[in-house]
Amino acid sequence: MDFLEKLDFMMKKHSLNKNTLSKACNIPYTTIDNWYKRGYEGLKLATVRKIASFFDTTLDYWFLDEVTDENYGKSSGFEISYDEMKHIKKYRALDAYGQETVSIILNREAKRMELKEDHTDLTIVQQDIRTMQYYQRIASAGSGEYLFDDIPTDTITVENTPVSDEADFVIGVNGQSMEPTYYDGELVFVKKASSIPVGEIGIFTKGNECFIKELGKDRLISHNADKVRYPDILPDGEIRLVGAVLGKAEKA
Repeated sequence: MDFLEKLDFMMKKHSLNKNTLSKACNIPYTTIDNWYKRGYEGLKLATVRKIASFFDTTLDYWFLDEVTDENYGKSSGFEISYDEMKHIKKYRALDAYGQETVSIILNREAKRMELKEDHTDLTIVQQDIRTMQYYQRIASAGSGEYLFDDIPTDTITVENTPVSDEADFVIGVNGQSMEPTYYDGELVFVKKASSIPVGEIGIFTKGNECFIKELGKDRLISHNADKVRYPDILPDGEIRLVGAVLGKAEKA
């Protein structure tokens, strides 16, 4: 619906015509009449604000043809933009795992902004940290390394965030097969899981080897484009998922 189609709809809904709309919105009758005769190119923002205010709609409703809901963007006394609405639609299209991942990141960033606002006048902010179980350089992003159930673990101190709070342990990356997503020597948060969606990255074992890979439909996928040196791993043996990789970890 374009601007005039919406205007016709709203006038009909509220039993108005060009003359009564002109008086109600304090817009010259000739201005409204010319929209229908000559087009509404060059429509002034101040004029649309008057119409939006009168009909109690957002500006996006009038300016965006794809927005057809007159109540679009009105919620709890504040407006949301069309781009924000698109993000909400994308979020609703995710499965439970995807929504959980987005929520973790959103909560982390919201907490970071709260800390930023609370400490704008301070030069030093005390870190909220936690100690986690840490497997040093065990997850191989190359040819694989051994991972035993009874392998000794270390501890690592990380910043306490929604992501680290979700994680069960931290593990190190070896090799280059997951570049540019993860590099040799980096640390990742891992949450123990019995399954993850295809396309997500996890920690897997095959025999006594341990890998960090993306789960494919019929293989474990390496991100490095050099498939000769870093081939995907085919399921020619039992592959077990250890957990889902939540993201990179850094020592506090």
